[in-house]
Amino acid sequence: MAGRVDWPGRGPTWLGVPALLVAIVGALIFTDIHERQATSRYLLSNGISTTADSVELNVYPGKGSPFVGEIFIKFRDRSSQPVQGQLLYFQDDDPHGLSEHATVPAPPGTRYAAPLTIAYDPATVLATVDAQLWLADRRTPRIGVSMAGGGLAITLVALGLLTRDARRRGVAWWQWYTDVPDRRG
Repeated sequence: MAGRVDWPGRGPTWLGVPALLVAIVGALIFTDIHERQATSRYLLSNGISTTADSVELNVYPGKGSPFVGEIFIKFRDRSSQPVQGQLLYFQDDDPHGLSEHATVPAPPGTRYAAPLTIAYDPATVLATVDAQLWLADRRTPRIGVSMAGGGLAITLVALGLLTRDARRRGVAWWQWYTDVPDRRG
């Protein structure tokens, strides 16, 4: 085997890098659910509630299994003018038996089957069932915060260990992977 296996900082790096990735994923989870909850809260309290007459799912093939990419809806606004829109966020991952790329009406009896109750403002449309689901979700934000906080704490411990080991080797605190300098002159 070529190369040296016993390089300085090996242990803390194996601890810190995965922990940093967990922290990043946790922060992304928290940010996503926080944004969905804020949008849901706003639309349910300040948006206009109506019913969509037509709901179409845009299904993509995907590598492993098909997935729903977009959900298009048609409804009438307060002045009875027809409006076409797209749900900003949605929960449905079921391709409803489709394996090819297609745009099809939501099958009867499914989550987004017409008539679908929605809340909207001029720029955003959400299904009311999704908005209520995200507002009731207390678990996902806690998971995101726990992952971010725990991952960050472990990353900081790893940084502390790297710094301590560098100082023990007689190099600057930030030179984590530098070997001991040759002092023979």
